[in-house]
Amino acid sequence: MAPYIDAWFALTLVIIGLSHAAQPRLWADFFNAMKRTGLAPLIIGMYTLPTGLLILIGHNLWVWDWPVFVTVFGWGMTIKATIYLIFPAVPNRMIDNADRWQKAYSVFRVVGAVMSVLGVVLTWQAFRHLPV
Repeated sequence: MAPYIDAWFALTLVIIGLSHAAQPRLWADFFNAMKRTGLAPLIIGMYTLPTGLLILIGHNLWVWDWPVFVTVFGWGMTIKATIYLIFPAVPNRMIDNADRWQKAYSVFRVVGAVMSVLGVVLTWQAFRHLPV
């Protein structure tokens, strides 16, 4: 199951990274909208926790090789979601920076580019190791 989780996560990283790079204003507006509603902890936690848990359950590999990046991301997502769901003030404080992000679209472009490059490398590795 781990090779399929690698491929799924890697492709997700590429697509979301490209979205950040291509649509930085849309992402900034999204975070501002979450700030206005006050529902950021639930929205972010609701989407991040299942992904993190899926990676932890099906891909908890701690071998010093490229798949360890996916495992680290899975743990990070699970911890982040847990903190956001239990301590909702944390993401609200972080989203307070969204006003600055909206003015600095280049931040989203840089983050998107880094995510995309890492995703492409992980995708290449993942698809090389998929069972045939």
